[in-house]
Amino acid sequence: MSRSNAPAAAARARPWRILNIALIVSFISWIDLGAITVMLPSIDRALGTDNNVLQWVVSGYSLMFALALVPAGRLGDAKGRRYALLLGLTLFVGASTMAGLANSGSVLVAARLLQGAAAGILSPQIAALVEELFRPSERGRPFGAVGATSHAATAVGPLIGGMVIAVGGADNGWRLVFLVNAPIGIAAAVLIWRYFPKKPARDQTDHQHDLIGTLLLAIGIVLVILPALQQGQWTGLLPWLLVPVGIGVLVAFRSWETSTLRRHPPVFDFRLLTHRTYRRGLLLGFLYFAGFTSLPLIFSFHLQFGLHRSPLHTGLTIAPLAIGSVLGAVLGGRNVDRYGRPLLAIGLAIVMASLTMMMALTGLHGTAFSIANGILLLLAGIGSGLVITPNNTLTLQQVPRADAGSAAGMYRAIRQVGSAIGLTMITATLLAAVAANDGRWPTALRYALAVEIGIVAAALLTSLVDILGSRRHGRNRAPPQSRPRPGRRLSR
Repeated sequence: MSRSNAPAAAARARPWRILNIALIVSFISWIDLGAITVMLPSIDRALGTDNNVLQWVVSGYSLMFALALVPAGRLGDAKGRRYALLLGLTLFVGASTMAGLANSGSVLVAARLLQGAAAGILSPQIAALVEELFRPSERGRPFGAVGATSHAATAVGPLIGGMVIAVGGADNGWRLVFLVNAPIGIAAAVLIWRYFPKKPARDQTDHQHDLIGTLLLAIGIVLVILPALQQGQWTGLLPWLLVPVGIGVLVAFRSWETSTLRRHPPVFDFRLLTHRTYRRGLLLGFLYFAGFTSLPLIFSFHLQFGLHRSPLHTGLTIAPLAIGSVLGAVLGGRNVDRYGRPLLAIGLAIVMASLTMMMALTGLHGTAFSIANGILLLLAGIGSGLVITPNNTLTLQQVPRADAGSAAGMYRAIRQVGSAIGLTMITATLLAAVAANDGRWPTALRYALAVEIGIVAAALLTSLVDILGSRRHGRNRAPPQSRPRPGRRLSR
């Protein structure tokens, strides 16, 4: 029997081999999210784009990422991780090639939207593999590896992008960043074809796809985010009426999913929200990604447009964020079972302190700016790793294994919606402040960092409330011997 025909139980016998292959996929699906930050000036010069196109190149990727995550998670639950990963890789390689060969801004935006959707198919499969291959007590280290990989890919992306542009030149170097995904993606697909089991971890009797639920979710998310993405082109308050309409569509999505539950598996099972840890993890993930994701991008804008630094210099300045992110993710993965939720608050406090010091140093120039902020980016990366990786573990720890894919998909969808909104808001704040302050980039960077600090502060407050609520909940649950209930066992 070939390895590809091995049952899922055989895959669980060698979980780290399967996970390591999946981490290669995770790396290439996240790296462009970081690399794009240093590519924008080169793209602007080569294709003659405007700020609206550049906004879609960055935020459109996150938007499509978010739209694909939840149905992709359910697809992996039904068809198996092997099927979903191969589908996502095929689309990702094709979209990357299209982006690398783009001859206009519109073609590049279309390629980035497809690339984001492909990455959205890939991402929930990685987290769901951890749920399927490892027992709950063993998930700290693998989630740490997943977090370290995504952190490293996102944060080291600017450095790799800067190096490739330096080698390929300002006109064509950015194209090579996209095109290099093709051989790596093909190699990863070969490994998945060879070593991953064909069958899903569990058999599903109903493979019917919830098309109506998928469309309602997609339309609702797009309507909520679209006014922010188009704020440079749409004027007045009228377009913002799409936001309450989008919220109404999402309410309809929940009603539909609840009513369809008896007929076939929904896109997202809202019964998962009865788990307190899952519900709080969604909110914290949304806020944190809204506040923190834009940090490399606004620094890249400031360094390249404001201080006239090269893409390579920009990548080197932002690189400490990658180092700190990996360190924080590893530390968080190893210590989440020991320290639990307080670890998130510690990480958020470190990020808050780092951002505050960055805001105080926006007036620096030249090498002093790069060195001082490189140190602070290292600290911010450590704090970020202590937030994201433990939150992955804590959010999904009560989720039944059968719903691992859709739960992970919704969790990442909420994070990416936050990321898309945050990227749009904070980037728009930066560019508007530049225009309003006669091109003074230090002032603009200060305004953008202030918005980031406010959103991260909301995430920290959410974390503290969660910690207090968990302790109060624990105190209110008396031990079984103190409150005996004849004929009934208390669940743990």
